[in-house]
Amino acid sequence: MNQIALLTPVFVLIIWTFIVFLLLAYGRVKFIKNPQDAANTKDLKGSLPRWVERAGDNYNHLFEQPVAFYVITLSIALIDKYDPLMIQLAWTFVVLRVIHSLIQLTFNFVLLRFIIFVIGWLVLAFMAFSQLFAFLTFLAVWNTIIK
Repeated sequence: MNQIALLTPVFVLIIWTFIVFLLLAYGRVKFIKNPQDAANTKDLKGSLPRWVERAGDNYNHLFEQPVAFYVITLSIALIDKYDPLMIQLAWTFVVLRVIHSLIQLTFNFVLLRFIIFVIGWLVLAFMAFSQLFAFLTFLAVWNTIIK
């Protein structure tokens, strides 16, 4: 299987994270007068425009659930025994994360964000467990062959 096809969604999500970082950096540079004020970001709550706070929250979120995606996808690529469904699921997860970000950065409807978040976890769980079952099946077959 083509590992580049599986890893491309990983790189796209990394690029998306960088785009959100640029938005966050722009907002903080524009609205924070003294850079030392950003030493404790919790102290910034309420002093920045809401879109800058949401960009900061979203940037943090892009280092939570997506970390599991990176680990699962890299593990699948290393095992190198996967079908095209894994590539489609990887793209599905990336699209879900971008939609989640866009919702949070704009109108921030929490229930909709939560639904997308849960669907993302279901995608990750399916990716992880399907590969785990494939790996365990491989081990069972391998043990039968070498006996």
